[in-house]
Parts: sequence; C-alpha cells; structure tokens
Amino acid sequence: MVLESIKYVQFKGAKNEWSLAHTNLGQINLVVGQNASGKTRTVNIISNLAKLISGKIKPSFLSSDYSVIFRQENGVKIKYNLVISNKEVYKEELIIEDKVFLKRGKDGKGKIYTSQLKKMVDFKSPNTEMISTRHDSLQYPFLVDLHTWSSNMNVYLFGTPLGQNTLLISDDKLNDQKINEVENVLRIFKKGKEEYGIKFSRRVIKDMEAIGYKIKSIDLDKPNNVVANIGLLALYVQEQGVGESINQMDISQGMFRALSLIIQINYFSLLSKSSCIVIDDIGEGLDFERSTKLIQLLIKKAEESSVQLIMSTNDRFVMNNVPLKYWSIIQRESKGSKIYNYQNSKKIFDEFEFTGLNNFDFFAKKFFEKGLN
Repeated sequence: MVLESIKYVQFKGAKNEWSLAHTNLGQINLVVGQNASGKTRTVNIISNLAKLISGKIKPSFLSSDYSVIFRQENGVKIKYNLVISNKEVYKEELIIEDKVFLKRGKDGKGKIYTSQLKKMVDFKSPNTEMISTRHDSLQYPFLVDLHTWSSNMNVYLFGTPLGQNTLLISDDKLNDQKINEVENVLRIFKKGKEEYGIKFSRRVIKDMEAIGYKIKSIDLDKPNNVVANIGLLALYVQEQGVGESINQMDISQGMFRALSLIIQINYFSLLSKSSCIVIDDIGEGLDFERSTKLIQLLIKKAEESSVQLIMSTNDRFVMNNVPLKYWSIIQRESKGSKIYNYQNSKKIFDEFEFTGLNNFDFFAKKFFEKGLN
C-alpha cells in the first residue's frame, strides 16, 4: 500500500494557520525547494501520521487536520481523515471505495464496521485515543493495511549520525518493536545476517561498491576503543587494499550514513513487505559522485520492489541527476506550502524536456509555476 495523496492544515482560520495543499504522490518522489519552503515540515507531517496510526505517539497536538488517500496493491483506495484539536481527536473517518467503515466525532461517539457482525456498531471512545490504532484482524481487518503501512514507515534524517554513535549489547534480544528505529542499525544488521545469512552481507557490500566504496567484508565484533562492564558489539568494515578492519567510530560520517541507509533498506526490502522510506536531505555529507550514485541506487531498488520512496533535497547536483517525473517542487505561500509535480503539472513538465536546459533550471527559473492549473 502506498500513500497516494495528502492534504494537511493546522490552526485553520487563525493567524498562524499553515497548510500543505492537496498533493499527489508517486512510488518515487523527490521533494525539492528552497530553505524554509516546507520540505522538512512535509517530511514530519507524513512521519507523524504514521506514528499516530501505529500508536507510537498519542494525538497530543494542538492542531492537526489530515486528509489522505492510500492505494492498495489491488488498486482499492482507502480515504482516511483525522482532525486533532487541543490534544483531542475531533474527527476520525475511514472510507473504502465510498463505503464508510469508521466515523467518529469530537464527543468520542461513533460507528465502526465489524466483520463478524457484518454491520456498523456504535462505540464511545476517550477523546485522547484514536480508533485506527486498534489491532483486531478478526473484527477490523480493514485496519490491517493501515497498521502495516504505519509500522513499516522508516524515516532517515541523512544529516544525522544514523546510528554511528550507537553500539549493540551482545545479548540484546532482537525484537521487532525497535527494528524501525534508525539508530538501531547494528540490531538490523545482526537480524539481517541471522535471517538471510551471507546473502545479506553480500548485498550490502555490492551496494556500497555501486556508490564508490569498495568494501571487502563487513561484520560485528567487540569495539576496540570502548571499555564497558557489559558485552558490546560494533560494526567493522574492511576496505579493499586496507589491512585492518575499521571500527564504525572511525568511519567517515558520509560513508557511515550511506552504509547505515543501505543496511536498513536491504533488510526491509528482503522482508518483501510494502513499506514507505522517507529520507530528508538525501546525500548530505557525501561528495557529488557518491551522492548521485546513492540516489540512483535507491530509485532502482524502489522501482524493483513495493517500496515507496520519498526523498527531500535542495542540492542542485542531486536535482540534476533525478528525472523530473519524480520531482515534487514545494513552494512557500503566505499560510503554507503547495507542491508542483508531474501529477498536477504534466504538460509543463513534459514541455521542459525539449528546452535543452538542466533540471535545476526548471526549479531556479520557476518554469514549474506555469503548469499548475
């Protein structure tokens, strides 16, 4: 299942109103825009929606109004509307193919469809709880895909360490509750090796080589620069032509970010589950060549799987190496942001291909503004 469209507003009608206009998304998306245009805010909006549905966070916002549409693999569309005000749920609706399966209001009262009774039944829930977080595949199987999407959402802030400063306790139980936390890359690597064997390590090594890092081996071992009372493990890589393996703490930041991302994406792709991968400031800390190759690798993996990829950047070199059909250009307005992409501006996107200019010119010279109806 993929997130097909999203519309968001907070503090509607107030002086501090901010909104993201209705935006269609594809399987592969590159959100581009100037600083302070709303790129990171858009990433956070999508991430928070997943956390709310999965139950990782409570509806504790002063104002959030979501209108989203998901598309299942069979083409069926799920409409989900959520309104939170003053840390309480004011509205929650779920509609599948024009049939209402869930509807509740600000008083906590509502109706939900139960599969065993095959009808809508009344309920009253606390205003601080969301109904969509309920896990009951017998009574509410229509919520399963929502939970799968939200649980398999992985958000990577590429400008952060991505787990470089986090070691693994040797006897740590590899439970799935922590597997989606990006700082736990060592846990994910260990699970990948245990579940897929040498196949997993080889995939990571191959992908690292594809972006310009020639690695001979990768494994977990005791850290050689940490003294602790408990058993710890660190990630080591051995580059071709280099005698000794390198501890994760001594790997360059750019290289480790790429390695962390590749480890995690390979693991989740091997699970063969539909997932959404969100990467903010993709390529930051990498040189132009490796940044470009990393993005090309990610796009290829998304094209060959059921993964939905959402990346953001304001790097002109990144923009010039990602096809325009994947672009979503975010433009700041007085009370929010709107997005121009191939879905709502197809004609102008297609026309630009014949100008002979590079992709960055499409953004810098604001060609995209002519195409929004």
